[in-house]
Amino acid sequence: MSNRRVKGLGELPRDIPPARDLWPAIAEAIQADLSMKAVPDTRRRVGWRPLAGLAASVALVAAGVFIGRNIKTDEVEVAGNPVTPINDAGSAGMVKASLRQAEYQKQREQLWTDAQAKLNTMAPAERAKVGASLATLKKSIEEIQAALGRDPANALLQELFVNSCQEEMRVLTTVRDSGRQEL
Repeated sequence: MSNRRVKGLGELPRDIPPARDLWPAIAEAIQADLSMKAVPDTRRRVGWRPLAGLAASVALVAAGVFIGRNIKTDEVEVAGNPVTPINDAGSAGMVKASLRQAEYQKQREQLWTDAQAKLNTMAPAERAKVGASLATLKKSIEEIQAALGRDPANALLQELFVNSCQEEMRVLTTVRDSGRQEL
């Protein structure tokens, strides 16, 4: 072959035979594949194994949940809420939690008293709207507490309870401070 430079596809030769014929190897591979499919192979029948593994996994998770829900722990009630001590060192934490719970209840009661006094000074229509909102919020918190009593480990209910209590405190503070002018 010469070292001449090709400037376009049209200059290339049209009929160049391949260096070797590939078809016999391709035909042999196809035939071997067809003959393998005709012979039953026990290694190829694994269609049920992934399903069995999945079923076993689901059964283990279900058993774990069942066992976890039925294990009894030493629970102590602090201001109406169950608290599970982790160890003896956790007792100090329970006392602190009990004090925080008592402080929270005291502040909450004071806010309710102050909000009620402020509600009494409002116009009847406004008082009815705010009172209905506060009653709905209070009822929601009680329902969440009841649900937590049935399922105390439910993280979603715990978060909902904390958020609802924070919302109640925010609303009570807003009602108490309504009409005040900041200097």
